[in-house]
Amino acid sequence: MVKKALDSIDLKILRILQDEGRISNLDLSKKIGMSPPPTLRRVRDLEDNGYIDGFRANLDPTKLGYDLTAWIFISLKNQNEESLSAFEKQIWGWEAIRECFMLNGEIDFILKCVVKDMSEFNDFLTQNITPNENISSVKTAFVIKNTKKLGNVPLD
Repeated sequence: MVKKALDSIDLKILRILQDEGRISNLDLSKKIGMSPPPTLRRVRDLEDNGYIDGFRANLDPTKLGYDLTAWIFISLKNQNEESLSAFEKQIWGWEAIRECFMLNGEIDFILKCVVKDMSEFNDFLTQNITPNENISSVKTAFVIKNTKKLGNVPLD
């Protein structure tokens, strides 16, 4: 799908929606100076073209009992397309993994793991990560404090 070029109104809509995801179409239309029907059409067009990939609530994991966040650095023995795809497919079955990034260099993947405590992390690691025969190296880093959390994209 060819993405349309964004104009200044589209960018304004995206900026507002990043900060105020629950804003009504009426309030959004007032902020951009356009009537509600074309505003809604623009939002739907931005969704259809993949600029908006969804609307969701940002939850605080610690308030829900998930007190441990760890970054897991994975190096694979084999990095051919089949092995990379197999690993990517496997991580979708791991509920504790909230994000996964493929990297270049010594580390092939970095995984964001969110669990209740160290015991749950140990169980996850020993039952899911270490049994994988294509993993050559596993390193972990535990989050002490999140000092900056922005879920948005800088739209300048």
